[in-house]
Amino acid sequence: MLSADDGQRRLEDEAAADLVKLRDRDRYWSALFAPASKRRGLLALYAFNAELEHIALSAREPMAGQIRLQWWRDAIDLASPGTKSGHPLADALTATIIENDLPKARFIGIVEARTLELFGDPPADIPALKAALQAGDGAVFELAASILSHGIDPGANKNGVSGEAARQAGLAHGLTQALRTVPFQLARRKLLLPPSYFESHGVDLAALYSGQASASFGAALADLRGAASRALNQFRGLTAELDPAVWPAFLPLTLVKPYLKAMAAPSFDPLHSAVSLNPARKFWRIWRAARRRRI
Repeated sequence: MLSADDGQRRLEDEAAADLVKLRDRDRYWSALFAPASKRRGLLALYAFNAELEHIALSAREPMAGQIRLQWWRDAIDLASPGTKSGHPLADALTATIIENDLPKARFIGIVEARTLELFGDPPADIPALKAALQAGDGAVFELAASILSHGIDPGANKNGVSGEAARQAGLAHGLTQALRTVPFQLARRKLLLPPSYFESHGVDLAALYSGQASASFGAALADLRGAASRALNQFRGLTAELDPAVWPAFLPLTLVKPYLKAMAAPSFDPLHSAVSLNPARKFWRIWRAARRRRI
């Protein structure tokens, strides 16, 4: 028979798993290929990330969203052994932080990245965009790798390869996700990509917001897809030195190339289409990457 504490922990784990399955199916499937003992930590991390993303995208008023994000900052700050907030996702995250000795600052960095999105403050330029993606998406990859390697000999992670891989993964995955949501960003008039970048490519932002595409806009998006592809290749160059234990953390990257390819198709409408992939095909790619340890 489960103790009251064990029963509560199971409910917390189930709440995290259900949320990730609903809002981030790619990472949910990826977590299934992690050892069972590590899966609950990964799903708590991914649920936290999915919840912050939902807040940033769904809040009708920035102030209301900021209050919710501040609540998560406080929950992270207060995370300590035996602490319970009564919120199943926050309590699952607290347990994950404590059990895996994770740095709270990295979680706060993810919250800060979402705060900028909430207020529609795009990065000033491409270097600032890269820094934001690495602080947000990159931190998720890095923390996932830390969960997977905790309590075992980290092997290659001792030389910092895992951290660099996480940074390149965050750039490749985060930039791809930003490109996938361009129609939604334009509809909300909250572009998450640097306006200065588009202006430097001769893109008329006023026309863009009114739904008028242009060849220069298409060229600018193609350059960003190229940047995502290069980051993915940088990651691939590091995989031989990665500890096999951390591999499940990076499985979502196997979908970057198919997403980029779909967005590069001549028939794709970047102003009105949100790119998607066949679910069965996505799962197959994740399964193959898990089995072959190759993105």
